[in-house]
Amino acid sequence: MTASSSDAPISEAAMSEATAAAMAAAGLVPGQSPAPLRLPDAAIFARRAARLRALAEGHAMGDWLRFVATLADAQAAVTATPATLPPEEQWAADLRTLAAKLDSLPGGAREALTALAASDADTLEALAGRWAGDALEDGDLAAAPFLAAAFQTAWTRHAAALDPASVTAHATATACPVCGGAPVAGVLQVGMESGGLRYLHCGICHTAWHHVRSSCVACGDGKDVSQRFVEGTDGTEANGAVRAETCDACHSYLKLLFLEKAPDLDPVADDLATLALDLLLGEEEYRRIGVNPFLAVAR
Repeated sequence: MTASSSDAPISEAAMSEATAAAMAAAGLVPGQSPAPLRLPDAAIFARRAARLRALAEGHAMGDWLRFVATLADAQAAVTATPATLPPEEQWAADLRTLAAKLDSLPGGAREALTALAASDADTLEALAGRWAGDALEDGDLAAAPFLAAAFQTAWTRHAAALDPASVTAHATATACPVCGGAPVAGVLQVGMESGGLRYLHCGICHTAWHHVRSSCVACGDGKDVSQRFVEGTDGTEANGAVRAETCDACHSYLKLLFLEKAPDLDPVADDLATLALDLLLGEEEYRRIGVNPFLAVAR
């Protein structure tokens, strides 16, 4: 497969006019949108589990997608119980609760989770610091998906309980306004109010916030932005619901997911299932904006 580019970027002047016209038509002003913030709901993990299992059918990464679906099942059960601590502390308690619910994992994964859940507070904090700082070591990788799952449960439960009016979200924000996490992908919406608008989705607390489409999320440039997608060997698009928006000004990229083509998509799940696109763009030395918490690598 190869990475293909869409039409050449339009001029800066045309981009500015198009952006202004689109924002005016939608009733937007800079830094705001009709719904600047979308908080997660309690069913997000159950939906993700179903999506992952659907994507796993016939997929080269099917076993991994089903494994993350199993984690999502446990996350759904854990987030159904109320938190007793702030999310910065709750994740450790959620980790131990997840461990108790994940009793049907393969041997190696079960051993890694059991050891992780039995770790003392200092060990867990050190590991969490390396995970949050993209500084995982080889010995950390077996524990990384469980750590990610615990952080997601704690922060998603927290985000779901917030009053949207209490959170300030701007249309040029590059980090989650709730937890400060990086976007896992951008989703192009459908519908009367938000059709065509791009919302960035946090990979940790699953908050989504509006970000203007015409500019690069990383550097703000608008004239060097284009789209790439994965092509099959016959020249057809391998996954029409997912593309990568690339910026040649800062040589970065962000996945774009199209709800119109896949109404049941999930940003974390669909991002995992299109790892081939990441690999192709990596070969072209593009740097990814944000991370998928289930694609941790050692440094």
